[in-house]
Amino acid sequence: MKAQDDTSPAETLRGALRMDVPARADQLSVEEIVRRTGQGRLLLPRFQRPLSWDNADRRKLLDSIERGYPIGTLLFWRRPAIAGQGTTLVGAPAAPQQGDVDLIVDGQQRIVTLWDALGRAPEPGEQALGFEIPDGAFRYRRVPRSETNQPPARVGDHWFMPLHIALDATALSEWISAEMPRDVRRRFFDVGKRLREYKVAAYIVEGDDIEVLREVFDRVNTSGRSLTRDQVFDALVGSKVADGEDAGLALVNARLRDLAFGDLDHKVILNSFEAIRGDKIGKVDPRAIEASTVEADLLRTTNALRATILFLQHVADIPHGAVMPYELPVVVLARFFSLFPAPHERSLSLLRRWLWRGAIAQKLSGASSTLQQHVDDIVEGQEHGSVQSLLARTGQPGRVALREGKRFSAGTATIKMMLCAMLANRPRHLVTGELLLASEVFADGLDGALRPIAAPPDSGLANRLLHPSAGSPPLRLVEQCTDEAALLSHRVSLAAAEALRTGDVPRFLAERDATLRASIDPFLERHAEWDRGDEPPILALAARGAGL
Repeated sequence: MKAQDDTSPAETLRGALRMDVPARADQLSVEEIVRRTGQGRLLLPRFQRPLSWDNADRRKLLDSIERGYPIGTLLFWRRPAIAGQGTTLVGAPAAPQQGDVDLIVDGQQRIVTLWDALGRAPEPGEQALGFEIPDGAFRYRRVPRSETNQPPARVGDHWFMPLHIALDATALSEWISAEMPRDVRRRFFDVGKRLREYKVAAYIVEGDDIEVLREVFDRVNTSGRSLTRDQVFDALVGSKVADGEDAGLALVNARLRDLAFGDLDHKVILNSFEAIRGDKIGKVDPRAIEASTVEADLLRTTNALRATILFLQHVADIPHGAVMPYELPVVVLARFFSLFPAPHERSLSLLRRWLWRGAIAQKLSGASSTLQQHVDDIVEGQEHGSVQSLLARTGQPGRVALREGKRFSAGTATIKMMLCAMLANRPRHLVTGELLLASEVFADGLDGALRPIAAPPDSGLANRLLHPSAGSPPLRLVEQCTDEAALLSHRVSLAAAEALRTGDVPRFLAERDATLRASIDPFLERHAEWDRGDEPPILALAARGAGL
């Protein structure tokens, strides 16, 4: 019997794809990569994935380069300079019309990071990546308008070198001051030299066949792992809906950025998209979605998520995505607000109870089956019945005391709920006294915003300050602050501050823990409203009694 051939037609086609000219290996210095980007000769092709690195990833890349660690290879597709082949990076000039350009097939995150850090001066108010002494670490620092052209070297008791100055040896020499200690000057010069001269392995692909390039991209980006659902969606469907640099799921985030809630995970946006359409979560094949409906559905998703975020910020007192305890409520609320864009005030109050009771009782963890059940509870035309179904699913867990685990972790749902309570105290800047915005606090992510005050660093939330860096360690910020109201806004009492100044860390931790607890428990009580009745509005009850 003839053996059965299980090779698919697609695999047969792929086997026929071959490069006329094999890819060639090269080495490019970081200085050369940034220079070509600044000439508009490094472009992003349309099929690239959205950026996903956070500030910690970017810092780690620069740290690896400075230490001489390998950072992987780059892959470029070299093409004659013809308009419309790809987009330049943010802040780079338009692509030239003569010579060659290189489309970035693999290495997008690394090249964007190098360009943003080394290739362009930050805009006023933007986070600048720099090298800090004495820590010897790469950190982000917000650049005030007055410092954009000539940032000072000293910030608090640290020396800080913005990396966009370090790339140009001449500019670095002019910037470095004779007032700096000799060891600081030498360290800055050494860091600049190591960054500029670091060599990155690169492959250059030449040819005209776009299908060969897509095949190379697919193999490079999926070897050993599968594309995530949101990446498949954007590649096949979302990329067809674009506005400038943003497309698909990234476009939803771009249109919500004015709310200063932080970007939503693309997985959450896609789940919301499916929930709003009435699809089963995680079961939709992007190839089966009509291209003509995608733009309208993405707009509906954007509008529903906008209503969701406004509810979270102004009704549920969850001001930023960094302190959202669970992702499940975002998807469920997006479906609710898509069906009921102007809900009854009572519905909003009951939804707040559902969210906080479920979060405190750990019933919103978001397993796929649990998420689908919650989404199915939201039924078109039944606003009050939908809310009651959600409350019934949470049940009446009774008053639950929220306590930290044995090992402190900022990313747990428990700590995030406690941080919501801390933010509800309207914390102030310990240097300027100004009200802190959540978007400012979490500019460097959750870990960057929540730093230990004193040793031992693993001693819990009482030993954490929720505050931007301000160029000084948390211990010094607290010790040097003389504004009693600003300290109390962080739940640092006068007794706690005095204990810290005198070196009595155990008493400081005990005092602050008691002050925090006296603030957190009432916050949770107000939002969960354990003892309140959950009846729908009187009008809804009357309609039910009349059989309407």
